[in-house]
Amino acid sequence: MKLTSRILLIISLLLPTILVGKEIPLEVFAKPAKYKSIKISPTGKYLAFTYEEGTEVKLGVINRKNKKPTAGFEFGENRHVTDFTWVNDEMLSLGVQTIIGWLDGTVAKRHWYVASADGSKRLTIWDHRNFGSMSMIDKLENDPDHVLAVKRAYQDQGKAKLFKVNVTKPGTRSAKTRDKYVDDSPYEAAHTEPGIIGFGTDTTGKVMFAVEYDRGENEVLPEDDLFSIHYKKKGSDKWQRIPVESKRKEKPFYAYMGTNASNDKVYFRSNYDQVSDDTFGLFEFDMNTKKVSLVYRHPDVDVLSAVYGDQDQLIGVRLEPGYPTFEYINDDSNLADIKLHKGLAGSFPGQFVSITSRTKDNNKYILHVRSDKNPGDFYLFDKEVMNISYIGSSKPEVDPKLMAAVEPFKMKARDGLEMYGYLTIPNGVEQKNLPLVIYPHGGPYGVQDIWRWDRRAQMLASRGYLVLQLNFRGSGGYGKEFEEAGHREWGAKMQDDITDATHWAIKQGLADPERVCIHGVSYGGYASMQAVVKEPDLYKCSIPDAGVYEMAVQWDEADSFKGYKGSERKKWYMERSIGGYDKVKERSPVYHVDKLKADLFIVHGGEDVRVPIINAEILEEKLKEAGKDYITMYKDEEGHGFSKPKNRVELYKKILKFLDKNIGE
Repeated sequence: MKLTSRILLIISLLLPTILVGKEIPLEVFAKPAKYKSIKISPTGKYLAFTYEEGTEVKLGVINRKNKKPTAGFEFGENRHVTDFTWVNDEMLSLGVQTIIGWLDGTVAKRHWYVASADGSKRLTIWDHRNFGSMSMIDKLENDPDHVLAVKRAYQDQGKAKLFKVNVTKPGTRSAKTRDKYVDDSPYEAAHTEPGIIGFGTDTTGKVMFAVEYDRGENEVLPEDDLFSIHYKKKGSDKWQRIPVESKRKEKPFYAYMGTNASNDKVYFRSNYDQVSDDTFGLFEFDMNTKKVSLVYRHPDVDVLSAVYGDQDQLIGVRLEPGYPTFEYINDDSNLADIKLHKGLAGSFPGQFVSITSRTKDNNKYILHVRSDKNPGDFYLFDKEVMNISYIGSSKPEVDPKLMAAVEPFKMKARDGLEMYGYLTIPNGVEQKNLPLVIYPHGGPYGVQDIWRWDRRAQMLASRGYLVLQLNFRGSGGYGKEFEEAGHREWGAKMQDDITDATHWAIKQGLADPERVCIHGVSYGGYASMQAVVKEPDLYKCSIPDAGVYEMAVQWDEADSFKGYKGSERKKWYMERSIGGYDKVKERSPVYHVDKLKADLFIVHGGEDVRVPIINAEILEEKLKEAGKDYITMYKDEEGHGFSKPKNRVELYKKILKFLDKNIGE
């Protein structure tokens, strides 16, 4: 065989591999989700779904059998349908609010609507009056005309009131009788301020659980506030306090999780029994014995959310110790549901499965399946014939086979505190001496990176960059003590954790010490700027996006502390985040740009109200004074994080060009 022929043969054999390895278009990562959520109606006649279009998230309804659309609902620019539920066979409940940017931002102006599956009705139940809120807590399965709702008004400072709401005839639309709610409040609060702040229902829709919040002597700050929990036994009108005695110096936390099938056991999430290493565990209160017992606790991570069975009883909980996992409550009434749940999860190995909705006869389920490589697929499970059929994908343009794997890791910070993180690993490369991008999350308090498909991490990995995401101290999901370890540590120990994670990746041989950059959004933007002035020799470049750079100006200008006694809460937050106003110059990156050695690319949205663009403007001013070079990308029409696909693509191109210049091949 001639040499030329042999080369052609080798090329033809390698061609599939070459094609698989070609660059994925940036539009794949920038596009919005085709489907955000899909839910089946109680009879199985309809499928309702939310989807992104322009600046909106809209809701559509189709006939399940013939796939023909029956209704579509939109609410205007930057208005998003954030949640929806079937309340009966023909009506949907919709929560709608304003969102500018993919992180946070403007006043939500949350409205509550009901809408018909055939598109003939759209009725306003609540329209953001008096800066309050109203939302459904139970659809009252046996009463198709009504739902149970909680109303919170601004003047009540968060106190919850129960209402039974007619969703088929919500009242005339005159100013005086705008909504004719039927007050069906089953709980009279004690004389506390604000009193009862939350309720929970059993599997039949009866209210049986309440959280009481006693405001302390300081009306503005939460430091001396107390929580207690109450229950009402089935068939009784008498409320009683659940006998829990906290071992904590500060207030414990309680969240209602559900009941068992017979409604004589209440489950709640709490940390009341812990003094240290206080992850949130699952607790059971037996109404017959009046005893509270710990059902499950993980030593490192919190119980996060609930898994329910066919009778709406709690059958298990989800947690994230690296990969997402489930822990089940092995009660006799749960065994069939647990077997089914495990079977469905086993049908999609290596992925995470949840049930978005099911028909009233419990024969048809909508499954949401996702993973580190899969943004999300939706399936219909028919229990009668034991068949799973594909419905659609959140992002059909994403090929999971071409996406990068996300692997969890654990490390210890310099003071011995253990923490979790995730590595997004480029395909087809040796995991050694890779160019590294540190990607800290926003928030920072209570926010948590989890094992999932992340559009920006995947975009970076698709171009050969190893991406590291660390849940530094202050992050959520690892207990209250871990979160509180971040108090007063903006730019200090929280920043040291990110530095330690960078050194960890280098020490493991994963990252090339000469090719490390940092990029983040919101608090991640702050951390990205703080990193290169605090550790000027560690990073070659930084891309701070929507970051806080001058602490005092930020909290004066942001939306966070506008309104009710905002100045006192602002002072409290400054103390909690950095240790007080006297630390502003120490912790604000703008005052340390003289130390900057790294290349800098500043990104911000002009409509950002959570972190106003004045942060970037002050940073520019200080950089010019110090004679430092930098580049910028500002978009007037964007908020807190770019959300428009066209702008995302432009940003991704500039990020990649910037990274390639500094740490690329």
